[in-house]
Amino acid sequence: MNTKQHDLELMALSSEAAKCNLCPRMSQSSAVLSLSNGNIKAPVLFVGEAPGRMGADRSMIPFHGDKAGHNFEDLLAQVGINRYSIFVTNAALCNPRDSKGNNATPSQTELRNCSTFLRKQIELVNPKLVVSIGGSSLAALSNIDEHSLSLREHVRTIHPWFGRKLIPAYHPGQRAMIHRSFANQLSDYQFIAEQIGRINKSKRKSPARPIDNDIASLASEIISSARENTSLFALHKLFYLAECEAIKRTGARLTSAYVIRQKDGPYFVDLHPYRIKKAIPGVRVRIDNDVITLKADDTDLFENTTHPDNTLSSISREIISDIIAKYGDLDSASLKRMVYLTKPMKKILRREKAEKVNLYNQPIEFG
Repeated sequence: MNTKQHDLELMALSSEAAKCNLCPRMSQSSAVLSLSNGNIKAPVLFVGEAPGRMGADRSMIPFHGDKAGHNFEDLLAQVGINRYSIFVTNAALCNPRDSKGNNATPSQTELRNCSTFLRKQIELVNPKLVVSIGGSSLAALSNIDEHSLSLREHVRTIHPWFGRKLIPAYHPGQRAMIHRSFANQLSDYQFIAEQIGRINKSKRKSPARPIDNDIASLASEIISSARENTSLFALHKLFYLAECEAIKRTGARLTSAYVIRQKDGPYFVDLHPYRIKKAIPGVRVRIDNDVITLKADDTDLFENTTHPDNTLSSISREIISDIIAKYGDLDSASLKRMVYLTKPMKKILRREKAEKVNLYNQPIEFG
């Protein structure tokens, strides 16, 4: 089915929902379902509870126009999810109100009444990932394909559901922020963004670009200088600390490696295990209990003629030796703490606090 056919199907479903009168207290509200809900071929579909009185019930766009909508769009923006690349709907398509005219939680009967429309939307969009927003939404999904998930126990986790994956998330409204802060929800959405990234990754991988000589040389020197196996985590942190020390001593970095800020600190894009193994044949890569370790063979790493020349200067070797002596025996938690005490990371953390954002995947500036 092409995009135009998808649009026609959605418009037909919208017309059907507009005629529904199963829920008496929603009879004065309109079903919020149209092309404004988002990308009809989106890989991810977000399911909220119901349209808000001051938000979607007025704007006719789910999670838009009120405080919850503002928070939702802010969360998306901060983790790099494009609002126009996703599809957003609600478990109840119309706004439920109490006797005073305020927003109310949809009843189980109202959620069951609307479950047919929700199911049809999911089948039409056919996303690989569904994100429930709030407890009512998570419960409503069980009307389509029964599950035993709870919001408290399963938030920010991924589960098989209805032929796809399901991630429970909290509601971005102010009341829900009491139970799960904006900062914690931001971490939840970072997790969601990572899962979307995996979905969008091409199945056909292009050949990895070779690691530059300076990067390969520094990485191999750290690995071969380590007293024991070097975890991939430690390699990234020791590599970063060596770069920081080089700035202090010489005013310049040791390599041209591209480094970004991730949840566990600095991450060098070039230092992927596959690329390391390909660039440094003398390194063995092992995975034990999800921990990736690197070990140098007893033979000289640069004995193989296919390996790039080791062009490290004496000052570079001295810096690496000092870094290994000072930090090489630290466990992961201590190593991470030392990394976060450096000037470049402190600068990022101050900015994140001041601007109330996370800067995951942003380049780290040493200058």
